[in-house]
Amino acid sequence: MELLEKVTIWSSITNGGDGSAYNYFYLTQDEAVKAQEEDEEGWGEECIDEIETYVGSNVHQQAVRNSEGA
Repeated sequence: MELLEKVTIWSSITNGGDGSAYNYFYLTQDEAVKAQEEDEEGWGEECIDEIETYVGSNVHQQAVRNSEGA
């Protein structure tokens, strides 16, 4: 039986500009905060949250890709 390794990632809610909003996942809080600061539309307050998931999950893989591009 394979044990799953837990990992904490960070979500930054980004304004889609058309009334929509999207979660972008990052490996660190600093990267999520930076994404919020660079969002042109912004929210008026910080919209980040930490999420516990597992290494290799879909959201973890997204966080890895987004953090590599940060």
